Amino acid sequence: MNDSGDINVTRHETIDERLLNRVIFFTDAVFAIVVTLMILDLKPPPFKSPLGDIKAMTSMASHFLALILSFFVISVFWIAHLSTTRRLRHFDWASTVANLVFIFPVCLIPFATEWWGRNITSPFPWGMYCATMVLCSIANVALVLTVSRDGGRLLGAVTKRERWFRAARAASPGIAFGVGLLLLGAGFLGASWFSGILIPVQILILDRTIKPRAQAKPT
Repeated sequence: MNDSGDINVTRHETIDERLLNRVIFFTDAVFAIVVTLMILDLKPPPFKSPLGDIKAMTSMASHFLALILSFFVISVFWIAHLSTTRRLRHFDWASTVANLVFIFPVCLIPFATEWWGRNITSPFPWGMYCATMVLCSIANVALVLTVSRDGGRLLGAVTKRERWFRAARAASPGIAFGVGLLLLGAGFLGASWFSGILIPVQILILDRTIKPRAQAKPT
């Protein structure tokens, strides 16, 4: 047995795994904080009587709408990140930097959500909200392509079809909210609010068309 060789392999594998876990745990913590910040932005309205104030409650509807949409989109990004990193076998500095770039626009979501929730019928806050989601999606695509580069050596091999399928899924929120920006620019504010519906539609189409199929095991 080559003692020096075995010791080096074991040491590098341990450090590699530790660094990879730190990246993933840090990212999960950021997502948890982002969701928490959005909840903290909800302030209970003042009540004039113990029975409550219906008018005050209805004024909170826009905030809840913005929160629900943001929670849905954040869930999509988190599941996408989980799908991207679940097969990671090795730590990589380029992937770590790409992960940080992805996290930055995600951290802007509470701000964009609060701004839009306060002025839900105003075009500019909604445009900034859509732009934030587009940035998150672009950064997510960059992360997917970085992690899966060189034939997927960090993931244990990835086919070209699987790589582009993952990138296309990561791009789906950006495409959806990009359509929202186009509709907003054309003056269709009300229609642009429903652009988020395109996310599950795109994912369903991608799953039915270009998703790699698992090969049947020989009997």
